Parts: sequence; structure tokens; C-alpha cells
Amino acid sequence: MIIGIDLGTTNSLAACWRDGQAHIIPNALGEHLTPSCVGLDEDGTVLVGRAARERLQTHPNLTAAVFKRYMGSEKRIKLGKREFRPEELSAMVLRALKEDAEHFLGEPVTEAIITVPAYFSDAQRKATRIAGQLAGLKVDRLLNEPTAAALAYGIHEAGQESKFLVFDFGGGTFDVSILELFEGVMEVRASAGDNFLGGEDFVTLMFDSFLERSGLQQQLAGKALEPRQVQRLRDEAERVKRLLSSQTKATMQIQFEGKEFSWEIDEDTLTTMAEPLLQRLRTPVERALRDATIRASELNSVVLAGGATRMPIVRKLVSRMFGRFPAVNLNPDEAIA
Repeated sequence: MIIGIDLGTTNSLAACWRDGQAHIIPNALGEHLTPSCVGLDEDGTVLVGRAARERLQTHPNLTAAVFKRYMGSEKRIKLGKREFRPEELSAMVLRALKEDAEHFLGEPVTEAIITVPAYFSDAQRKATRIAGQLAGLKVDRLLNEPTAAALAYGIHEAGQESKFLVFDFGGGTFDVSILELFEGVMEVRASAGDNFLGGEDFVTLMFDSFLERSGLQQQLAGKALEPRQVQRLRDEAERVKRLLSSQTKATMQIQFEGKEFSWEIDEDTLTTMAEPLLQRLRTPVERALRDATIRASELNSVVLAGGATRMPIVRKLVSRMFGRFPAVNLNPDEAIA
């Protein structure tokens, strides 16, 4: 049995083709998204997914996340006294997805198609294949994430000559690809992106701003937050970032040394603060259009993929850049799988 896997920076998920349609495979908790987190408990047992994610705050020295960003590098990630390569940690996530798929399908899963950012280097692609092999999977092929999103939206079935832009903004990476459909053949005209830009960077921005604007930085008086305090504050920043996807303002708050620190942030404030990040989103789009020798007005559609595209400030940016509302009729977290 072969499955499709979206190996993400923040979350991962798997899908299969059954009864003439694609199905997202639930994990052991019945959820579609498995956090791309790996940890060790006190006995050295490996924890993957939500079990690991919940220990980021309490056991940060035994838990790892966002390691997809280091695929293909020489970086070693320390969990307690043990060190792991990024592909080894990714393999643990893939193995968990494989086991969940086998339980769901009731048969062995031996092969997978794994999606990767279009801008991934040869070294990063090789590391992804190694991760698959370590997980006990034959990697049938690596599929660029924007191409996978285009297929999910049925672009290949448009039936006429068309030009599309896929704006794929996930937790840790950003990809933009321009695809052209001509006589039933879909061709990637240009790709650009930033492998170190994602929703996590907006969390970091809110984290840093909270320290300064809530008075917590002054309270620290040059001292550093402990790892578990850092993770607790990052979790709070993530919570508020999600709230701002459905409401115009929200309040970050945290208890520190018996005192409560808070900061109310609204969409306009976030937009102003995030301008450098938004410019980093604009630059690859402009490069891809230039490389494809296509004007924005010539595009038939703009498609969004990746969980970070839920942020209203990102959707507004895309709408302004292209003078139209992007296609968002699929769950951006699940489109690629």
C-alpha cells in the first residue's frame, strides 16, 4: 500500500486513495494533524506527536520541534544526553504516520510519496529520502508541495490553457510556484521561496514584542527566561496568533514570579510589527513572476496552502498583491496531503 505524506515543519499528516477519492488518515487520537515533535521521557522512550508537543513546555531539554528547517545540514539536535540528526527525528514522525496508516487501512504500508518545499536543495531532498528509509518506507517519489496543492485544487482538470500561482505558507517554510496548464500538461514555470520563513516566525515576533511591551523585559533585569518559561510564552503567542485569525484583537498574558504581565494586540498592530516578514513574503512572489515572465494580471487563479495562510494579514497581503481574493475552498492544513 502506498500513502501520501505531508511532512511539515509544525504538523504532519498522511492521506490515501480509496474508493475513488482521497482520504486524510487519522492518527491514534483520531486527529488529522500530528505535531512534528519528538521527545524522550525519563526512561528514554521515544514520544512523537501530541505526547511530545505537550512536553515542550515542561521538558524542553528532552523535546524537539521545527527540525525540518535543518534537513540536509550537519546540525545535531540534543535530547537529554542523546544527539539526533534532523532526518532521524523526521523518520520518527514518518514512522508514527506509517503505523497510524496501517491501523486505519488494516494492511501493511510499504511505500510513500512525500511532499517537500519546491525550494528544497538536493541535500534536503536526499535527507528526506533517508528519513523515509529509516522509517521503513520506500519513498516512491518526492513531490513539490505547490504541485501537490495544485493537484488537490483540481488545476490539472481545468480543461483549458490556464496559469496559476500557488502560495504555500506553512509553519516553517514558504513556497510560491507558478504553474501553467496547456493541452492537459501541467508545467511548473517558476518557483521561489524561503526555507526559513513560516508561521513560527510570527510567533517569535509576538514573543519578542510581548517581552518589551508588557514590561516583562524590564522585570527580568537582564536575566534570561528559563527554557520552560520560554516555551510557555511561545505557546501563549501561538494561542493569540490563532485567535487573531477569527477576531480583531486578543490579549497575551503570563504569570511570572507571582505577577501577571499582559499585552493587548490587534490586527493593525500586528500588521505594522510584521511588515519585515510580509516583505519577505512579497519578494519570492515578485521573483517567481519575473522568472516566469508573467504579470499578476495574467494569472487565472491564486491558490493558498499551508496553515499560516489562515492569518488574515497574509490573506489581505495576497489579495492586495493580485487584486483578487485567493482560492481557499480547501482546508489549507490538509490540501498538500
